[in-house]
Amino acid sequence: MADKWVEQNGYIGPDRRKRPGPKRLMDRRRRDETSASPGVGALLRRLRVQLLGIYSQEDRLRVLQLLAAATYEAHRQRLYECASTLQRAERILRSGPAGDIAAADAALQEALGLASAGR
Repeated sequence: MADKWVEQNGYIGPDRRKRPGPKRLMDRRRRDETSASPGVGALLRRLRVQLLGIYSQEDRLRVLQLLAAATYEAHRQRLYECASTLQRAERILRSGPAGDIAAADAALQEALGLASAGR
């Protein structure tokens, strides 16, 4: 399991690099952008704020990326009910050009409750 978390414009999630030593040319970073992985609750609160601020397609892609990271972290922490609720929120957001933001927000609130209950 990756114990470091990366948050960049192109990727949010666990550090996928394999070796701790010198990196290959395309696997290098100029700065170490890793940190400890955030809790599922923190990810969901941040996701909710970003969900309510969707104005462009780029914002939508960023929310979907953060949603995938939150789903991964929920699976990693064995919060399977929370992860399935997050997958439902992702399906709602991908369901059309506008997506139902209110329904996705309701699913996120439900996932936040499940995460705080440890389910």
